[in-house]
Amino acid sequence: MQPVLTISSFIFLITVILCFVTGSVLLVFSRSKSVNNRWLAGYYLVIGYGFLVAFLLYSGLITVFPWYHTYRTGYIPGFLFMPFSFFYVRSLIQQKRFRPADLIHFIPVIIFIIDFIPFYSRSGSYKLQQAAIDAVRLNTTWSQFSQGWLSIGFIYTPLRILLTMVYWILQVRMIFHLSKVKGDNLIAENRGVMTWAKIFCASQVLFFLPYYLNAVIGNQQNFFFVSVTSTAIGIGITTIALIMQPNILYGLKGVMIRNVKIDPGNYDDYPAASSAEKITGDPGHLKFRLVSIESQTNENNANTEVYLSGQNLTNLGKEVTGHILQQRSYLKKGCTCAALAAEMNVQPYILSAVINQVFKTNFNDFLNGHRIDHAKTLIQNGQAKMLTLEGLSEQCGFNNRNSFTTAFKKHTGQTPSDFIKQGTGFNDLNAAELPN
Repeated sequence: MQPVLTISSFIFLITVILCFVTGSVLLVFSRSKSVNNRWLAGYYLVIGYGFLVAFLLYSGLITVFPWYHTYRTGYIPGFLFMPFSFFYVRSLIQQKRFRPADLIHFIPVIIFIIDFIPFYSRSGSYKLQQAAIDAVRLNTTWSQFSQGWLSIGFIYTPLRILLTMVYWILQVRMIFHLSKVKGDNLIAENRGVMTWAKIFCASQVLFFLPYYLNAVIGNQQNFFFVSVTSTAIGIGITTIALIMQPNILYGLKGVMIRNVKIDPGNYDDYPAASSAEKITGDPGHLKFRLVSIESQTNENNANTEVYLSGQNLTNLGKEVTGHILQQRSYLKKGCTCAALAAEMNVQPYILSAVINQVFKTNFNDFLNGHRIDHAKTLIQNGQAKMLTLEGLSEQCGFNNRNSFTTAFKKHTGQTPSDFIKQGTGFNDLNAAELPN
């Protein structure tokens, strides 16, 4: 099998470059915490590798060292790209993070790798021989994967196509589920993201459609080229859409709040109920009609999912900042998210969502940040002169000196003693109490 570079080969090569460049840029520059764009980066990178193997096969370069060692590795990304796509869409639409239970999605690729470990360890001459045999049937039949030691190679192609379609259906369901989410501003302020999600999923029809058409029509001539080119077209469509609207990488402007029960009989009675909140009087007093599922016992109440708009998030962020600075809630030992939420008359999961989305941190770090700022103020104003480190930590709401020191170093990059020496020029705290 002699290497032959044709127009068809270059189509695959261009797609390889496009995928690798897009995936690398996403991996390096995507910093949004609301959407895990690393899944999208992985999606492009694994597809890029799959196209690289396809290019090597179609051009005949698979016979050249070291490329023949990539033979039969193309289906590894084949089993990975749709799970990556699913996790990305789930992060984009539902704002869910990866959980240990999600590892089940990688069982097919693990089985495939285990099946072909003996083949991957064979010599280059053996792989060349197998590649030459399979090249004769490259465009006339579906891959049979006869080299695996488990003797289940006949299931890989139909399994991959079936899984591709299943993941595609799950993604489409997530997109259409948005229409059932409470919140008038959901569609209005996220039109670009929703359009992107639809384009992203619509382009993936090209990933499995040729296989089903082939099963119906039965024409297997140039099947490999047609199927891979169809996928290349789908990738091209999503890349163009991504370049035209890079802001979609930041995901939904608001936040999805789950595990909520709302009284259907009273829901429409509130003027701002469609955005899951009721604003009473002064904008500084935001009160929510949401009731936690744990405390709700009325069987007539139905579980629902609520969208808190970006504007409401901003307003609540200001409300949280104003309240915590005015009331100095962070100085209370053992202050919890539930306690602070009770002070503000909001549900804890709403407060947690606001802190995560607006301040891009968790509750403990958010609280400790204010405590450390207070400690710095006491030190710089000289109010901490007569305090030991233990006393200073208590004054700032910490339970003990160790937690204070750890938090101080995390937020400032310095220990309290270093901050005192470098920032104020004096060391009036009890030297025995200061950490080295």
